[in-house]
Amino acid sequence: MANEFMYAFAPDLLLLGVIVVLMLLEMSRADARWARVVFVVGAATGLAVLAQQLTTGYAADVVPGELATDRFAQLGKLVLLLCTLGVAVSFAAARGYKFWLLAAASTLGGMLMLGAEGFAPLFVGIELLSLPAFALIVQGQGQGAAAEGAFKYLVLSSVASAVLLFGVSLAYGLTGTLSIAAWAHAFEHAGLQGQAAGLMVLSGLFLKAAVFPFHAWAPDAYAAARLPVTALMASLVKAAVILALARIVAGMPLDPAAGMVVTVLAIVSIVFGNLAALGQTRFKRLLAYSSVAHAGYMIFALLDGTGSRGSDLLWYAAFYGLATVLACASFAALCPGDGDDDDLRGLNGKFATQPLAATLLAVAVLSLAGLPPLPGFFAKLFVFKSVIASGHLVPAVAAFVGSFLGLAYYTGIVMRLFQPAPSQAPATELPQAAANARQRAAV
Repeated sequence: MANEFMYAFAPDLLLLGVIVVLMLLEMSRADARWARVVFVVGAATGLAVLAQQLTTGYAADVVPGELATDRFAQLGKLVLLLCTLGVAVSFAAARGYKFWLLAAASTLGGMLMLGAEGFAPLFVGIELLSLPAFALIVQGQGQGAAAEGAFKYLVLSSVASAVLLFGVSLAYGLTGTLSIAAWAHAFEHAGLQGQAAGLMVLSGLFLKAAVFPFHAWAPDAYAAARLPVTALMASLVKAAVILALARIVAGMPLDPAAGMVVTVLAIVSIVFGNLAALGQTRFKRLLAYSSVAHAGYMIFALLDGTGSRGSDLLWYAAFYGLATVLACASFAALCPGDGDDDDLRGLNGKFATQPLAATLLAVAVLSLAGLPPLPGFFAKLFVFKSVIASGHLVPAVAAFVGSFLGLAYYTGIVMRLFQPAPSQAPATELPQAAANARQRAAV
């Protein structure tokens, strides 16, 4: 039992070891550059263990009804570790023990959520995922905007946890157990109490994932954080919540009323997120509203009745998370202060001076837009294909039309990259400018 637990949750325990090592190194006043190295080594080792488990087809019900590992959990943990490793590799300037301690703790929470078969470990994982993210927003920043953004995230995240717990209490009263599988099995014939429990559990997770109309915390939190933290929140936190949601509702049928609610929230999230992003002039706020739209695409997969709900969300979370990390890393390379000044005008003409970073940013945002043959196109294709196969043609067409709204601001970023730099005025204009200056001086 002990050996099985150690092997089944070896990636999680490795991250716990990383946290302990980082605390010891900080207390011994070691060079802060070791923090990122320790984090990368621990996460890479966890990836190797997950690859071995996937290769051998390992699965185990470690604590029946509470903790388990299977192929879906292993692939989900792989996605989360790839997102955090992408941030660690891309943002070399993100130094200091506190940053990597909090990043490791948040990643550990997300991995615990994916191994949960009961509501108790699921709730612990959600809080371990969310609270370090709140601390990361204000860590190393003294301005009021960071405190305001973190406060909004903390308050609304607490509301989400309270709603989720209320739903869990109703589910426990219905089934007499905290097992997610028992609740999902009883949901179909549970009556009003079961439907209320399902509504509250889903609402709590939707708020964590920034689904409309539960998205109010996202723009301020994303904008207030430093760019590496924004990348972590947009990739790690969102992917962990969506994959945990997929695990909860993997075998749960949606009745017509629940399906209608999910359909409306998904389409409105897609349309609102894309429309709100159109008017943004700051990269992090644009990314926040874009994440609202992508949350709509992801919950749209819940309408799938073909049995591929979990795999569709795995692909989408992986492609979305990695494209977001790449976009943030490329933006940091192109703009001064590692992206602290996130005005989109700073991208004007950057292809002329930094072609590699500009090309990577263009690829990342076009993938987020879903243009073929980039990975984001296939992520949306898998979702729409499954939803249409489940008989939801009209909602799929509406969501597909709404997705075209995102092309405007994504292609706007690409056009900024490839337009002439502001300092590169045409040669014919320079003599005229000089003549105008001489005339003003004479007057």
